[in-house]
Amino acid sequence: MERTPAKRSSLFLLELMIAILFFCLASAVCVQIFVKAHTTSRGTQELNTALEKVSGYTELFLADALTEDTEVFYDADWQECSKDEASYEIVIRVEPDGKLLHGTFTVQRLSGEQPEEIYSVETDRMTGTERE
Repeated sequence: MERTPAKRSSLFLLELMIAILFFCLASAVCVQIFVKAHTTSRGTQELNTALEKVSGYTELFLADALTEDTEVFYDADWQECSKDEASYEIVIRVEPDGKLLHGTFTVQRLSGEQPEEIYSVETDRMTGTERE
């Protein structure tokens, strides 16, 4: 029985192609994991910054320094800017409710047709006087 070198080399090529296919699949999975991690990181960073900004405005509201409806616009780097250049908006609504002032603080991403809410919080503050 004589072996032919063609069969041996074709088996080696098949094994090599399977190994290359395996590494291609593994690298595709790794790239997907890195992209997902990057997306999650950006979303978390955006949420943390939104929370930090709203926290400051909530403190102003509780200290009676913010008593009316306000809209504040921020660019992509979270620097205050005009409405035309804005990537984010903080909407502050203040509503009297008897001896309370009710504040709603909402951060929105301004992308596309409709703003997308990132974070929202509501709080009340006692005024001591009846308001309508």
